[in-house]
Amino acid sequence: MKNFLIALVIAIVLVNCLGSLVDSWLGMHLIMSDELLSPWENVAVLSLIGVALAIVGFVVAVSVIGTILLALGAGFLALLVMGVSAFWPIILIVIALYALKNRNSAAYKQQNERNMHHTL
Repeated sequence: MKNFLIALVIAIVLVNCLGSLVDSWLGMHLIMSDELLSPWENVAVLSLIGVALAIVGFVVAVSVIGTILLALGAGFLALLVMGVSAFWPIILIVIALYALKNRNSAAYKQQNERNMHHTL
């Protein structure tokens, strides 16, 4: 809570200073309803505009990155499906050979064990 209050005081001082600088150096004055806004109101309005633009920029950046990631994911999935569909006979043969190899190797081990026991 102490850090929050310190940050709040610093923000108020900065807003007051920046409002005065904008008013005196740049001569920027915002007018609403035919009334000149004070330096505090100038900075508040400009800050709100800045926050709105930052939110819009964030939404645009996230949507662009999201679209790019979605397109890359769809492309990868399409390539994966195309690869599996093009080589499914080879994949099926490899799986069958692997299954037969394991079955034959187990039978071969049992046969070798029987032969070794008969010779001893």
